[in-house]
Amino acid sequence: MVPTRDLDERELPREPGGSQAPQIGGIIDGIYHVRGVLGSGGMGTVYLAQDKQLQRDVAVKLIHEDELTDAHVLERFLAEARAMARVQHPNVVTIHAFGSRHGQPYLVMEYVPGTSLAAWRQQRGTVSAAEAVGVLEALCRGVQAIHDTGAVHRDLKPGNVLIGPAQRVAVTDFGLAHMITAQAAGPATISGTPAYLPPEIARGDVLVPELATRLDVYALGVMAFELLTGKLPFKGPGVPGLLNQHAFDPPPRPSTECPELSPVFDAPLLQALAKTPEERQPNVDALRRGLLDALNASAAASQTLRILLVDDDIDSLDMLCELLKLSFPGAEVTAATNPASALAHALSQRPDLVITDLHMPHGGGLALTSALRRDMITKDVPIVVLTGYGGGSDWRDLKAHGADRFLVKPVDIDILVSVVRSLTDRRRAGPGR
Repeated sequence: MVPTRDLDERELPREPGGSQAPQIGGIIDGIYHVRGVLGSGGMGTVYLAQDKQLQRDVAVKLIHEDELTDAHVLERFLAEARAMARVQHPNVVTIHAFGSRHGQPYLVMEYVPGTSLAAWRQQRGTVSAAEAVGVLEALCRGVQAIHDTGAVHRDLKPGNVLIGPAQRVAVTDFGLAHMITAQAAGPATISGTPAYLPPEIARGDVLVPELATRLDVYALGVMAFELLTGKLPFKGPGVPGLLNQHAFDPPPRPSTECPELSPVFDAPLLQALAKTPEERQPNVDALRRGLLDALNASAAASQTLRILLVDDDIDSLDMLCELLKLSFPGAEVTAATNPASALAHALSQRPDLVITDLHMPHGGGLALTSALRRDMITKDVPIVVLTGYGGGSDWRDLKAHGADRFLVKPVDIDILVSVVRSLTDRRRAGPGR
């Protein structure tokens, strides 16, 4: 088994040290004034420096001194520089120069102030579908630009994506990048980060150069799953268990893992996570378009008006249900015959409006109104109460418990439609909707 690289996203940083390690405040090649350490990984350490000639901040990556005797590492470092140099895209970190300091190769890159996608997500906590797709859309554009130069990244993960000013997304760390034409057909060696490792790598399959870009499609699928659901599709236990799951286990359905996520995201995510590369999207741009289509579809679905009708009089319930469907084409009108079932439905599928009869068993409309207002999910759902008999005292009680309107049966449908429209338009256009 070939040793893996970056087996754990939580890998402890390597200390830049040794006789040749640049010191903070030192100068590299008389040009780059070292100001700090940005990070350290399997191959090298990245320093924040200032280019004294051009008066700009840069990131300088030097190979670890104990790697200098490994010709394979030196070749890979040069390959990383060449792969980066081929790409000119706003969503990919730009390389400025390549050099050697006392026999220690280094590359000078654009410095992107900000944080990694991994840290950004941790800081933000819950990320909306729109925010997640915004990041993923830019990320896909960057990766597609890499593929367009004939290269495959092969180590896509949140730690290798930077979030900079104005929410700029930039792909970095080409340490495992390969040219597609140089991708020899043969058993895959395990390299990369297990949480994002494609099945064909985990299985040691013979890799087909023509399908090499779909390695990155899979890793992007894992990242998209994680951003949209808040969870990784596979969790182990341990590295062997994690590799086995990527290799053979079907991924969970995203909308099952995160009920708040629209099911329209399931298809593009599950396709990207297919076990065989032939079943995945043919390219990263197809995945990008699939995610955007899902976001648009979910936004359209969220505009569907959902009305919950509650009445123990079946005839009255059916009639009102049909009238509302005619008045609001495309609306989802759900009927309930008692407060308990109405409350259960409202908590599982939050409606845009509740219309309830006042006089029913088990507390009727007053009890239902109180229960809806006590729960965080439904505390601001508009409530209209209908009654065949009642007066000012009933309205005062209902208003005190949080009802928005009080209408007397038989209800004038034009008045009811006007009330529904005014309450739902205001709520659906409000904050967070």
